[in-house]
Amino acid sequence: MFIIWKGYGFLVPFIAAAIIGIFSVLLWELFPKSIFLGPCLGCFAAATAIWFIGKKFNSPAKNRVMIDKASGREFLIKPDHSLFFIKMQYWAFVFGAGGLFLLLGSIMAANK
Repeated sequence: MFIIWKGYGFLVPFIAAAIIGIFSVLLWELFPKSIFLGPCLGCFAAATAIWFIGKKFNSPAKNRVMIDKASGREFLIKPDHSLFFIKMQYWAFVFGAGGLFLLLGSIMAANK
């Protein structure tokens, strides 16, 4: 499998795995009967962290204007930190949707 990234986009799965793993282990110790609670809250926390980190890395304040000396044309250079052609901060929506899916699973498991 190929992983395609630009800039620091490769950090998205590492950030998500670390945060979801920590939440899963901690909440498993506190609430051992609820198997979906840790990953659910971990997905929401990972989504929040990825959103803010992605917004910081892809900030428009980091845009640079370069001037070609030969032609005098200006070029705008923007930061691009992405994973699979999706900017880092937008991966937060994927993990948020995963958190909602796990929350639904947790609610359904609790009603059994």
